[in-house]
Amino acid sequence: MENSNYALVLTGAVLPGHAPESVWPALAAYFRMEQDKLTSQLIARAPLMVKQSDDLGKLQTLQAGAAAVGAEAEICAPDGRPALFVLLDNAPRGPVPRVFVEERIEHGLWPDSLSVAEVGSNTWHPFREFVGPPVAPAAPALPPATDLFSTTHAAAASVAVTALPSQRTDAGGAGLDLYALPAGEAIHAGFWRRCAALVIDGILIGIASSVVQAIAGVGMMGVVGAGGDLRPDALFGAMVVPFLILFVGQWLYFAVFESGKAQATPGKMAMGIKVVDDVGQRIGFGRASGRYFGKIVSGLILNIGYLLAGFTARKQALHDMMAGTLVVFNGVQPAQPLPTVRPPMPWYGWLLNVLLFGAVALAIIGFFVFAASLASLGANTQGGSGF
Repeated sequence: MENSNYALVLTGAVLPGHAPESVWPALAAYFRMEQDKLTSQLIARAPLMVKQSDDLGKLQTLQAGAAAVGAEAEICAPDGRPALFVLLDNAPRGPVPRVFVEERIEHGLWPDSLSVAEVGSNTWHPFREFVGPPVAPAAPALPPATDLFSTTHAAAASVAVTALPSQRTDAGGAGLDLYALPAGEAIHAGFWRRCAALVIDGILIGIASSVVQAIAGVGMMGVVGAGGDLRPDALFGAMVVPFLILFVGQWLYFAVFESGKAQATPGKMAMGIKVVDDVGQRIGFGRASGRYFGKIVSGLILNIGYLLAGFTARKQALHDMMAGTLVVFNGVQPAQPLPTVRPPMPWYGWLLNVLLFGAVALAIIGFFVFAASLASLGANTQGGSGF
């Protein structure tokens, strides 16, 4: 049999005779997913291509299982062109194969004025004006619709809802292909907002650091004041322990807050943004830790890693790319359509940025003034030595 590639698209519709409140919990059990993840990762983004495979029988089995619980799914044969996001009810949905969109428009289910964007692009066009790349060699056609119908419903008839969990071997055992959040100004927080959040976090960490250093200073005075019984190991401990406390404390500050319920540090909370994984879900402590240590790399290369957040499509800094994370607006919520309006920057966010970069500019000017003063003093000293 010639290899081909087929796609299973979950339409988000419920089959006649079924109610959504019973369909989605049953479908979550079938896919071995938590219901909130099914709702946020699949249903809220449907129609959505959830699986691609050259094994048509496998996709038909998945389609039959979905039909058995009342969820509509369709199988189509992508032709090699990039998949599309579609804008339905002012919310990006998908991605779906281009042939799926063409078929729906051809049958009058969607208007040809529907806005679409290729995966990887942030530009939306009406479908009738959309010009994509040349069509690749078409995949083999699907079996006749009558055959698919009889195969699907015969299989569905043999699937009982109570037996569905046994059809899968692990969480997400159906092997669903989950897609990353698309690029979008209303989805991802940009450089300036993240910079303002970092200033707030820096102020809070600075206050805590000052307290630790003050305590360490008192301890140092106690060690030095011990007189002739001064031990090098005690002095070393008084110097190293505060550093370790600050390092571990800063790591836990970011890792605990960003993996916690709020998914954000106090600075990010104040700016209305949070950290998520590639598909928009809460990250764990391990990934949050990896993101924190990745910041060391972002800083070591002259902070270029941080600056990337202003230029990448999904506003990712280098440490975000390393950890597979995104910084998004709080409006990006599970079980809800993606936002289409970018929240305005709070006034205090701009003020913090002005203060930060004003301080940086003053520091640079001060450095050059100091360097020029040293150079002038050196020149005068050399000139005076001629007496």
